[in-house]
Amino acid sequence: MSKIAVLCNDGVEEIECLTVVDFCRRAGIEVITVSVTGKRQIMGAHQIVFHADEVYADMNFDEFDGIVYPGGPGTGAMGEKPGVKELAQKFLNNGKMLAAICAAPGMISETGILKEKHATGYPGCKPEGGAIWSEDAAVVDGNLVTGKGPGAAAEFAIEIIRYLAGDIKAEQIRTSTMM
Repeated sequence: MSKIAVLCNDGVEEIECLTVVDFCRRAGIEVITVSVTGKRQIMGAHQIVFHADEVYADMNFDEFDGIVYPGGPGTGAMGEKPGVKELAQKFLNNGKMLAAICAAPGMISETGILKEKHATGYPGCKPEGGAIWSEDAAVVDGNLVTGKGPGAAAEFAIEIIRYLAGDIKAEQIRTSTMM
């Protein structure tokens, strides 16, 4: 069974974060939500409060097959946390899945790690960094999975499942959630 970490910060776009958690758990993927705030309680962008499974400072990410960066108004602050952008690069460079949606692809592209990679993200959150930007809902380029924004959260989650568990499982979840 694959295991992924979903990073959470205050101001996270709840649908982008929790749709991935929900869909991936339905697919049998082990999902650990990880707070980068230093506390487990997360206040989402729309005042939905939830609790992360773990805190970033206590984590060893070596045992994970993938990492997910949801977007939202808290994305910039998440990118300022020590090691968060470097962790994205580590996953991408080590051939593990790196997934980012909405403002998060733009945030991690600032490092240049998406240079010449096909990606999508929220309009206006695509800084220079050399990525080849698309307007598609979800884009997969090797071990990089990106999503456009809140309305693309389900498609983004399906592509994560497809990457980690294959086409059959992705289509099972697509069908069972009536997409």
